[in-house]
Amino acid sequence: MEKILTGLLENMMSQFELYQRVLSLASEKKSVLVKGDIHQLERITKEEEGLILQVGRLEEQRLSLQRDIAGHFALSAADLTVSDIIDRVEEPISAQFRHVVENMTDVLKKLAETNEANTELVRNSLEFVNFYFNVLTDNDSTPSYGEKEDSQKGNAAKIFDRKV
Repeated sequence: MEKILTGLLENMMSQFELYQRVLSLASEKKSVLVKGDIHQLERITKEEEGLILQVGRLEEQRLSLQRDIAGHFALSAADLTVSDIIDRVEEPISAQFRHVVENMTDVLKKLAETNEANTELVRNSLEFVNFYFNVLTDNDSTPSYGEKEDSQKGNAAKIFDRKV
């Protein structure tokens, strides 16, 4: 049983390290979004994808270890939480689990906040691009009342057609 618990602990620490790297990339992405550097954004996104794939593999291993631990405690794997494990194991190991859970919670909270900020930056950029695109493609829609003004409006040059 100790081997399984150690395996779970190592798995969680590995996931924590990967999430720290994802957080670092998310922070880097924030400055890249502000600068508008598409090439750097693409590089960061590819790195993030690789890290997320690694987290996915670790998560599959974690679920397997969780099933083994749940079987040992005669619990359902779906119902077993880290808190249950902490309550049921001896102190040196339970303290290590508490430490990893606190660190993981902290990094995931920071990652969520950073991703939310990045989402807002992307949203603002898209709004600006859409506004600029509309300025370049729309006709002047101000009302006019004279014949001369109507004929000038019809002759206004658009930079782009808006056909899609």
